[in-house]
Amino acid sequence: MPTFVILLRAVNVGSTGKLPMADFRKLLSDSNCTNIETYIQSGNAVVDAKCSAPALAKSVAAALAKYMGAPVPVIVRTPAEIERVIAANPFAAEAAADGARVHVVFLSAAPPATKAAALEQVIAKYPARRDRYHLSGDTLYLHLPDGAADSKFTAQTVDRALGVTATARNWNTVLKLHAMSAR
Repeated sequence: MPTFVILLRAVNVGSTGKLPMADFRKLLSDSNCTNIETYIQSGNAVVDAKCSAPALAKSVAAALAKYMGAPVPVIVRTPAEIERVIAANPFAAEAAADGARVHVVFLSAAPPATKAAALEQVIAKYPARRDRYHLSGDTLYLHLPDGAADSKFTAQTVDRALGVTATARNWNTVLKLHAMSAR
């Protein structure tokens, strides 16, 4: 049975989108997932499922919308896709030095090439920050040497700039999810 990494956006962040992980595991079980493991409280799970990644994303998104009363973006990746993300990290040295300062933004689809220039506008608007990015297909890598808290590379900013849905994880979380998915 195929293994998948499920990444939710905007759950258990601030005062909105509360989703207890026990409820998330039950929701995944009710969506025909097995061998379910969650990681931290921000909507990460590794599961086995008999369906395709797009079918799983659609099923989990529908169940979450019903449970939460509002849509919750869901992005699903295979272990092989996570491994490719790790291998292609252009900020590998920075990630090795401090995994909390390198982030991977998982995109719902590869944006059109014409949209990529919009990311440069994010950088140009905030010259005091030293943020760097690299867009590769459906993955945006960020090096945030000044930290993520004040970065302008928010999921909403990336959504608007690229015209796709985004959710980010720091490098340490990406590595943990990769390890969890190696079954």
